[in-house]
Amino acid sequence: MMKRTKGSKPVAVAEDDLEEKDLAEVDDDDPEESPGPAQNKIVSKFIRMLPRAIFDMPEIKGEKGSIASYIDELKQPGVYILYRDDVPFYVGKTEGKLFDRIWTHANGVSSTRSYFWNYFSAFIVKDRRNIAEVEAILISAMPSVITNAARPKLQKVRKGISTIKLMREMRKTYHY
Repeated sequence: MMKRTKGSKPVAVAEDDLEEKDLAEVDDDDPEESPGPAQNKIVSKFIRMLPRAIFDMPEIKGEKGSIASYIDELKQPGVYILYRDDVPFYVGKTEGKLFDRIWTHANGVSSTRSYFWNYFSAFIVKDRRNIAEVEAILISAMPSVITNAARPKLQKVRKGISTIKLMREMRKTYHY
């Protein structure tokens, strides 16, 4: 695990040696990312691959409120991806709170998609006019999203004859 303090280089740290105050400074996913204000005006922040279990586990043992209920970014509108392990399973959006929408997927029993995911990512989109477009971009970029009925309203570039022929040849020789 890497520990990083402002203005310092990442330093390897054993997870057992971390105190609670140190955990806020640790991001073992991307130790080289620089903290700071988001430069992108469409997506202000993102959350990557958090476990579904944060909607069930309390932040403090014996207390009310899940870990997820303490993540301020989940109180914002945006777009989210549900994963089965590391494979995108579903892309959704909400103009309300991300927490409420994802919690429904985590705890709902009426939808079949509720049972098949174990991680999620989220993109905080403050301007509600951009939410549908961000969702459309993500759906269009992920052909494995099989449970989403939304159809992106983006203009698709058609494959040319040469590309189609190449793809057929690649399938025949198992090079795809």
